[in-house]
Amino acid sequence: MWRKRILAALRRSGGDPNGRKYPFDIWNLLNAPRHENEAVIRGLCQNAYLGGGTALCRVLGRYKMFVDTGDVGVSSHLLLDGYWESWTTEAMLRFVRPGMTALDVGANLGYFTTLMAELVGPSGHVLAFEPNPPIAERLRKTIAVNGFAARAAVHEIALGAEEGGATLIVPPGEPKNAHVIAGQPVSGATSVARKRLDAIPEALDADFIKIDVEGAEEDMWRGMEGMLARGRPMTIFLEFTPGRYASPARFLDEILDCGFALAIIDLVHGVRPISREAVLAGPPAEDQMLVLTR
Repeated sequence: MWRKRILAALRRSGGDPNGRKYPFDIWNLLNAPRHENEAVIRGLCQNAYLGGGTALCRVLGRYKMFVDTGDVGVSSHLLLDGYWESWTTEAMLRFVRPGMTALDVGANLGYFTTLMAELVGPSGHVLAFEPNPPIAERLRKTIAVNGFAARAAVHEIALGAEEGGATLIVPPGEPKNAHVIAGQPVSGATSVARKRLDAIPEALDADFIKIDVEGAEEDMWRGMEGMLARGRPMTIFLEFTPGRYASPARFLDEILDCGFALAIIDLVHGVRPISREAVLAGPPAEDQMLVLTR
């Protein structure tokens, strides 16, 4: 029975159980059980080592991605499974629409950037922010090889409340956990440029923003004040980890004072409303992907 269901899912997706492989229909992510979609995507996953620590793989059964073979945290999953955080992937399909301006802040290798670029279509725009130079270079190649260069751009900068320079710390084997600190460069770290998001003209009309910046969320939020003050309708996916902030309650209140309704991406049930108190009661070290809409 299990095998029959997987073969049926492959046929629905355009894949052929006899070995011919066609692009996965991403809208199946909303129309079929997650475990079936993951099995189909895993079956369509392929990869090739290109040398120099870079491999090319197929993700979501349809996009080509350049990944870092020394990266344990994300690239290993993309190479072997072809997907990342299915619950967030599914939620993104519900909010990003053709013609939108979408921002991927903390884009990493561009898994979500690439998905956004397809969802916004030829009339939309995607701005990806990734300060880690070798990762940003792979991201540029991914955008180009998928034919999205005309609608997506990479900004190799960090975002914060103050403009100037900063230091990027990249843990060995875990570039997804890279984080920016203020002050002078330290041994083994990379100096990067830092800007305010509200100082970037093409970002001001954002309709959708995904923010995952490893503890710099509060600093970055204050660099968005000019954009937020415009009162535009928008949706923001914000990774919120209470233990990373001096006062998580104060930060969350700053967010809510900007007129956002509060929800969360539940790993099982998808997007659901959540109270301020429930967010703050979460484990201090646990990442919560908040969904902010206004």
